[in-house]
Amino acid sequence: MENYKRYFRVCPSIESSITGITDGVTNQVEIRLKKTQCSFVNTADRNYLMEYCRCLWEGRFNTSIQDFPIIDVSKIGQIVYYKTKKRVKETDFISNMTDNSFGMLDFIVSEETKNVLELFKLPLHSEIQVSIPEFSIAKNYYLLAFPCIPLEQIDYTKSIIIDSISRERLKYCSFEEYKNRENKFTEMHHIFLAKKYDFDILKVSTVGLFFSERLINYLKEAKITGLNFMEQTLE
Repeated sequence: MENYKRYFRVCPSIESSITGITDGVTNQVEIRLKKTQCSFVNTADRNYLMEYCRCLWEGRFNTSIQDFPIIDVSKIGQIVYYKTKKRVKETDFISNMTDNSFGMLDFIVSEETKNVLELFKLPLHSEIQVSIPEFSIAKNYYLLAFPCIPLEQIDYTKSIIIDSISRERLKYCSFEEYKNRENKFTEMHHIFLAKKYDFDILKVSTVGLFFSERLINYLKEAKITGLNFMEQTLE
């Protein structure tokens, strides 16, 4: 990763005028297991996806980006997602609720948006084709899952960690010191990685996704919807 490359945290948009979600919490689409609305072709498909997510969760501390296990899409049929509310709108990045996924799955994107992301340098990641018939029966959509950078790879002496309540800066010298901290209500305002990566999308364990400045600038210029760009930074 070049010295000048910086990243900003991204998360789903909470603007009701964009997503149609008024409470700022609910996801746009979700998995359903009803007889009349079942997201999976069969139980085996559902179990395979859940087990894959479990493996990602259990390996999040010791699986490197280079060793990220790609899901075997031949073992799973197309997954159907349903709108959480009738008023939900389609965006380029779509937030989803996937039960028992351990938070390991990220955004759903259309094929057009996926092609935009592929103009940039991406780490190994999984792409699972899904459908959202309430949005479109003609479009292809993809559920994305990116690898996590372990918290051990953070340089805590150069990172900025603050108290969530007092907003005071807290100082830690190592991962062990951070892990054993007495104050658990903390925020990583700026993350400095000890190991650098030359990718435009990075994901930090328990923190979330970060996009490079150049990717964010491109998305803003293209008026891509569905994302909020946060003040949290990473380098």
